[in-house]
Amino acid sequence: MNKKLLRIIKCVMLFFSFFIGWNSYSQEDEPAQETNKEVAPVYEGLQLKVNDSWKIKFSGQINAYYVNTAQKEDEENGIEKENFNSIQNGINQATIAFNPVYSMKNGGTISGTFDIAFGLTNHGVDSSEPAVTGFGYSSVDIRQAFIKVTTPKSGSFVIGKTFGGFGLDALIYDVSILGIGANYSYDNPQNTTLAGIGYGYIFADKIAQINYTTPSFFNNTSNLTLGVYEPFATSDFNGAFGDAFGVTDNPNGLGYQGKFVFNKTYEKSNVYFSSSFISQEVSDNNQDLGLNGFGIDAFLKVGFGGLTLSGYYYTADGIGDAGIMFGPAITVNSVVETVKSDGYYGQITYKLPKNPITLGINYGASRVKDNIINNRLEYSDSATRFTNSISYAINSNLVAKSEYTIQGRHKIFAPEANVFSLGGFFLF
Repeated sequence: MNKKLLRIIKCVMLFFSFFIGWNSYSQEDEPAQETNKEVAPVYEGLQLKVNDSWKIKFSGQINAYYVNTAQKEDEENGIEKENFNSIQNGINQATIAFNPVYSMKNGGTISGTFDIAFGLTNHGVDSSEPAVTGFGYSSVDIRQAFIKVTTPKSGSFVIGKTFGGFGLDALIYDVSILGIGANYSYDNPQNTTLAGIGYGYIFADKIAQINYTTPSFFNNTSNLTLGVYEPFATSDFNGAFGDAFGVTDNPNGLGYQGKFVFNKTYEKSNVYFSSSFISQEVSDNNQDLGLNGFGIDAFLKVGFGGLTLSGYYYTADGIGDAGIMFGPAITVNSVVETVKSDGYYGQITYKLPKNPITLGINYGASRVKDNIINNRLEYSDSATRFTNSISYAINSNLVAKSEYTIQGRHKIFAPEANVFSLGGFFLF
């Protein structure tokens, strides 16, 4: 096979992998079923091969958008009708990942991942300042740093800082993962957006963790991951343990998480299903209330050629809304109770045949049981989001993208608004 043809095959593989869900948060679905068919080499990104045992992989993306946010009037909550314009990145900052991999003689591998994220907005000499100023710099974050050990027959282990399993698939397969989606901080971009966070799912977040993943089972279609993680302190939005919007101390014990994955490719379709859970103590500033949080979710993605249908649902009690441990408890009639929340989204994407255009729509909603009526908790109004997306693949690495989102009011993060964005992203 000549080099030119091999390069074409690699580019086609990259193009295909993007439209079935590749992204910079990627925990790629890897169809595990064995086959005797000869297949073309899979594109694995930029690589530096040191010797037969060592290689270093490089990957990442850059995205940038013009964003117009038309904020709607809300007299009840003191919100005026305003229009904001900005140049910013989407929910995903620009990223670059370094991945040294050591291949063992028994077929196993040891790899390390260092994932660095760069925001586009210049917030002055101190990147935490609330305004864009001169003589400054944007944020830089070591987003992930972890070790992964993969064995030929005994599964794999992960230790370090990386994304948790709960809510992860909802995030990485969101049509806005490399776009804008729902927005917040309109007049002062904060190097991220909401996409569907708080509008259908809770942010998976980057957490210090130790996980074990089983070898594939059920004819190499499934695996199970179980692990522990460093739990989050309570972001006490409701003032259950002190001042409203304060932060408690960290819990003493560890948090627990797990995830089941099923992934099977049929003759003309692919089915991907996952379900995960998360559990940890609700930190209460040493009041010894014994509160615990628990959440469980389910994600389903079915692909038929260029058409992909996705659905997600979660329910949680004492885990929070939008972020893990964001407002997980509230005081009702002098008694502290955990707060329930749930959310969902439905999504359709369609890549036009023999065409570089992909269309997508996403509708999601979250609701939180934090409204006190007659000394009992009731659900507040749902936070809803409807996103229309169109992408044009200029080539396998460069994609132009535009979105239009109608977002409802999120009680903590954002008022009602219509959000238009136009820009794109570059993958490598």
